Amino acid sequence: MTTEATDSKPAILTQAGAATGRLAGVNHLQLIVSDMDASVRFYRDVLGLTVVRTTADYPAPGRGYQILKNTFLDMGNGNLLSLIVVGGAGISDTPTTAEPSVSAEWLWPGVPENQWTPRKFDHVAFNVDSHDDVVWFRDHLQACGVKTSKIIARDHEAWVESLYFYDPDGIPLEIATFDLGNPKWEKHQPTDWFRDPNPVPALRVNPA
Repeated sequence: MTTEATDSKPAILTQAGAATGRLAGVNHLQLIVSDMDASVRFYRDVLGLTVVRTTADYPAPGRGYQILKNTFLDMGNGNLLSLIVVGGAGISDTPTTAEPSVSAEWLWPGVPENQWTPRKFDHVAFNVDSHDDVVWFRDHLQACGVKTSKIIARDHEAWVESLYFYDPDGIPLEIATFDLGNPKWEKHQPTDWFRDPNPVPALRVNPA
């Protein structure tokens, strides 16, 4: 499937290969955390996720790590978040130098106070249905003592509205909504999201 080329934008190859359409969304995302109790209380009690599975004490072959605790939570629509506590060589006993998100550091409310090694992942964005839900989470998180950014509306285009914050391990998190009831979607075209005037060869219908 391709888009139409314009004077300012090349045609974009949006689908290719035998796997097109076979994936059905996110199954689970896995985060390394330092304190399972604190993380469960945050993701279950503060963010409202549902615990659906718990396991413990199994090896992670290859690098000498041991999975000490593993908790799965339902994020909605059957999408799962997996939290693991890891033991073994290379695991820090104290927080390391803070490492903010690389995608847009200025969006989050300052630099996280604590982070632990190893840390893998940039950030997780949890989906909600509307602007009102984002406002609710902003007020709720702040009432729970969680520092947040302001709500980033992005009114100049039909794209996500976002709220940014950190979990107890300094992992960058986001509450996001497409807010499809917003009038800005009335004139939206799928090609509006292809904004790179010089896309990489894999995205081009006719690569140079």
